[in-house]
Amino acid sequence: MTTPTPASGDAVEPARLFDPVFTDPPDDAVDVVVPAPRSLAVYMDSLQHTGHAGVLAGLRDLYWREAATCVREVQRRFGCVLTADGPAPARLAITHIVDERVPGVAGLRPHVHVYVAATGTTVAEGLRAPVDLEALAARADDLYDHHRDRLAAATAEGWGLTWGRPTPSAPTEIVEPAWTGRAALELLRREEPWCPGVWVRRQIVAGAAPRREVT
Repeated sequence: MTTPTPASGDAVEPARLFDPVFTDPPDDAVDVVVPAPRSLAVYMDSLQHTGHAGVLAGLRDLYWREAATCVREVQRRFGCVLTADGPAPARLAITHIVDERVPGVAGLRPHVHVYVAATGTTVAEGLRAPVDLEALAARADDLYDHHRDRLAAATAEGWGLTWGRPTPSAPTEIVEPAWTGRAALELLRREEPWCPGVWVRRQIVAGAAPRREVT
């Protein structure tokens, strides 16, 4: 596996891959799905069904802002292409959309679809070359960890939620309110489908256990 050489920090802004209102992603684009922690989905779903519309609206605003951060993280972590001389820093083309529902699954399941072009443009010479999708697939879980940690910090500060491990072997989830963590663990034991997205493309699911890649 090739070790990626990302473009320098946050200095490189990704290009926009497509306009989701009017066009479709290219056929060879990759759909990187970054789900919300299951406990946060449970908490948001509870707010929706208990009349706390204002609190839920605030969490939705937060989630949409953090979804945009996923785009910057893909560029920062995987902003490279494979040239004849090896990996080279590159500007990627990326578009994201936010979805709250998964077909066939009851309740809210917020997640981000990050569509990444199969080719990028080298920073130094402006040449087109293939993105290191192998590295992206192998390290996609890093995107989930970053997304979860930012959501945890923001909801702890703004909503008073406490995050931790409900059990020693469990992933990091909300532990206070305690019922949220218990409900999340119960859901994590189930086999739920992943959202196929509006456009069926090669798909990588970040943070899955085990992580799934659909080719």
